[in-house]
Order: sequence, then C-alpha cells, then structure tokens
Amino acid sequence: MNRNSQNGEQECTELLQTLIRNACVNNGAVDSGDEIRSADVLENFLEGPGLELETYDAAPGRRSLVARIEGSDPTAPTLLLMGHTDVVPVNPEHWSRDPFGGELVDGEVWGRGAVDMLNITTSMAVAFKRLARSGFTPRGTLVYLAVADEEANGSYGAEYLMAHEREAVMADYVITESGGIPLPSPNGLKLPVIVGEKGLFGVRIKVGGTAGHGS
Repeated sequence: MNRNSQNGEQECTELLQTLIRNACVNNGAVDSGDEIRSADVLENFLEGPGLELETYDAAPGRRSLVARIEGSDPTAPTLLLMGHTDVVPVNPEHWSRDPFGGELVDGEVWGRGAVDMLNITTSMAVAFKRLARSGFTPRGTLVYLAVADEEANGSYGAEYLMAHEREAVMADYVITESGGIPLPSPNGLKLPVIVGEKGLFGVRIKVGGTAGHGS
C-alpha cells in the first residue's frame, strides 16, 4: 500500500468515525435526523479550490449538501455520487459496543451507519475532494450529494431537492448505495444497474427478538 492510499484510508476512517458520532438518527419525525451536523462536517471537509458547494434545508436541521466539479463539455453526461447522512434508530442495550462510538477495532469501524451507508458517503467525499484538489476537470460535470432523510420517507431529502432544487441534483447517471454490489451468476459476477425504485408503504409493527437493522 503506497503512502497516498494510506493517507486516503486514514482520511476515510476519521471522517467515518465523525459521521457515526454525529448520531443523525432518523425515526421519521420532522424534528429527528439533524443531518445538519454531518452536512456541516462534510462542507468543512470539502471546502477549498476546485469545487462549488451549496446546502439546502428542507426543514430545521434537515440539511443536504451538494458539491460540484464543473465539466469542460456542457453536452457531456453528468455523474452524481449520492450518499445519505441519516441512520436508523438503535437499541443500545443490544449492542456489544457503543453504537455511536465510532470505535476502530481490528481494522473495522464500529457504529450505527458504518455500513448503511456512512462508509460510502465518506469514501465518496474523500475521492471527490482529492479529485478537486488535483485540478481534475472531467468532460461532464461531477456532482456529490450528501442527502438527508433517506431512512424514512425522503420528504426532507431527495423528494425536497427534486421538487425545489431540481437543477442542483439532476444527473444523467447516479452511483449510490446499491450500485456495484456483486451478484453471482452462471457467467461470473455481475453488477446491477437499477432503472426503477420501490414504492413506499408505511405500517407500524412491534417485533420481539434480536435487534437488527430496522429500516
């Protein structure tokens, strides 16, 4: 592993730990989430030459962040890197470690959201910053979106942005949470391309047993 990759890994680890510790827990209520905490962290992390930054508040505390590296060719397709900053609720008594401690144990970061999906939100931010600082100019515009309210209805995140800030987030292609998950097939590993999304049907239930990811 060369020095640059080590520095990148350290950057990702420290930023991921910070986002976990922000505890942006989204239970579906308008006053939950507080994604502004992580949006502000990411804004401070990315701020600098080579990119443009904007923040959008759908409600108090429900902030999304958009960063852009403008392309050289306005006719070229745009690419959006999208990660969310909220996490689902947690029952701490069922955890062996502090779910918002962000501890680094044997090379793994522990905490709510470490996999869904603060790890990807973080690594995208680190890659985006490094491209911007290197002076990279893509043909098509490259956009980074740290979006609020993914774990509930999306009303204060993607839905709000599409309704009120459409030009800021529209893109020809999107890489987000489910993209790039290898799926086995008779002809080898395949990567899914998602062309549609599931709908929303809300119910309230109580289930007993071992706690797990509740979204």
